[in-house]
Amino acid sequence: MSRDARTDKATDFRAILTKIKGERPDIIMYGGMDATAGPLARQSRQLALHSKLLFGDGACTTDLNKLAGDATDSVACSARRTALEKMPDGAVFTQKFQARFGQPVQIYAPHSSDTVYILVDAMKRANSTKRAAILATIPHTKYSGVSGLVQFDEHGDLQQSAISLVNYKEGKKNLLEIVKL
Repeated sequence: MSRDARTDKATDFRAILTKIKGERPDIIMYGGMDATAGPLARQSRQLALHSKLLFGDGACTTDLNKLAGDATDSVACSARRTALEKMPDGAVFTQKFQARFGQPVQIYAPHSSDTVYILVDAMKRANSTKRAAILATIPHTKYSGVSGLVQFDEHGDLQQSAISLVNYKEGKKNLLEIVKL
């Protein structure tokens, strides 16, 4: 195992990939965003690396195929959420989002939408817009939104959380599994 880092603006990974190639790893984990993960995947293919690429949710977007070209077949991603297509209201949300914004649903749009409604609900239940009152009310939330039922435990963590695992085959993103936490 080895570790290296680049800035969030880096797009030339050839030097580090050449070094990595000599180590012949099974997997290369990259925690960056799609704008840098795409070039990393493309350059990995150009250098004939045969390692699988494991990216986090910031890279697992609708733009990754454009940014990586034909180099996504070795990519798998983990995302700290339930996949949109498996959300209870995912299809309806997708239709409304695309009609309103004219583009595909962005990675955290469903959760952002739920968050806004949870905050508004907490303000109503607290009968206040004061931070302390809202924060005291949120742990008692029981909200059914796009992403499903949202409730928190005594530590403030989501009671029902998930990680979605996806891969890309022939330029298409495929859901592999949803791991419930």
